[in-house]
Amino acid sequence: MWLNNKEEKIYGPFSNFIEKHEDEKLRFIYADGVELIVEFYTEYESDNGLELNDENYEEYWESAFKIVEVVKDEKNVYQVGKYILVNYHSIPQKYESIE
Repeated sequence: MWLNNKEEKIYGPFSNFIEKHEDEKLRFIYADGVELIVEFYTEYESDNGLELNDENYEEYWESAFKIVEVVKDEKNVYQVGKYILVNYHSIPQKYESIE
């Protein structure tokens, strides 16, 4: 199931949580203080955009979430209605169901 050897340990618990709460609104809190309310959209196989023959090429699972509320974003990066992508490189520091 996993596309690289780091995913099961890092992304697996997050993916399991999302599967159990995919119809609920979720609160994501990141290390930089950003706090978002999101809804699950989809999960898919992705890669890091490098050529297949590049030694740093990797594939991984990634989930897309629609932003429904920006609670805190001091750098003004995120917008309601846009999507945020999460893979094993970018899992929120804290995540919880709010419904």
